[in-house]
Amino acid sequence: MFTSVVAIAAIAGSIVSAAPIAQRDQPAGWATGYLEDYNTYHTRYLALDCQDQHNTTFFDDCCHPLLATESLSDRPSYCTPNATESSSAAAVVAETSAPVAGSTASATTTDSASADVATEYAQAAASSSASPAAASSSAAVDNNVAYAPAKASSTSSAAPAASSSASSSSGGSSGTVETGGYATFFYQGGQAGACGTVHSDSDLVIAIDIAWYGNTGSESSYCGKSITVQNTQNGKEVTAVVADVCPTCANGNSLDLSVGAFTAIATEAEGQVPINWWFN
Repeated sequence: MFTSVVAIAAIAGSIVSAAPIAQRDQPAGWATGYLEDYNTYHTRYLALDCQDQHNTTFFDDCCHPLLATESLSDRPSYCTPNATESSSAAAVVAETSAPVAGSTASATTTDSASADVATEYAQAAASSSASPAAASSSAAVDNNVAYAPAKASSTSSAAPAASSSASSSSGGSSGTVETGGYATFFYQGGQAGACGTVHSDSDLVIAIDIAWYGNTGSESSYCGKSITVQNTQNGKEVTAVVADVCPTCANGNSLDLSVGAFTAIATEAEGQVPINWWFN
């Protein structure tokens, strides 16, 4: 699902917009070796003004990280920033990365590539679930959608111990309702998900957060598992199966859904909705 993305809508709660800043260090959870170099992506994101392009075809086409095996030539020509844009963005990254004596940089918002596993794009409304790979940001900012790889070679992640859950009889056969997450959607793009199967956009499939999925270099034990997802805003539910991994979901209990699954509980225009979910 790295070849496709979802539209982002404002999540419940207020969203604070600000000019992007450069992340000094690569965020925890970045799939090194599977994704392109983080700084390369971060610089291009700034050069293309992706922070101002949400809910556009341009964002879908250009504003997500490449796989390590891909290059910009695999994308439309307008996804390649010109020399001036690249130079300006590189200067911003260099300037904001340099330590300043006696002061602390103030980070109000960051760009979408900073692996939401570590939440470089933190949730605008504080989630009851902490990011499984890193502490959640206290800043209220735009949240990037997730998209997941077809195949990967990365390190293992433990199941999200910090995720919020509640025991409930409505939680399917597992009896546990996972809370505090958000659902987004992605386009299949004719590529196999991390579980190894190609699906259409109408298929009811899910990409689970990398903290649940585990080692992205192999098939997860969750592949093929059935999950019921409930939109907490309207009560609508959909049941779908795990077919992919989401290394940049908002937190451990967030899910990236196929278009077919997402539109069963929300509209594409909404882009992102709060959810509860459980294994069946």
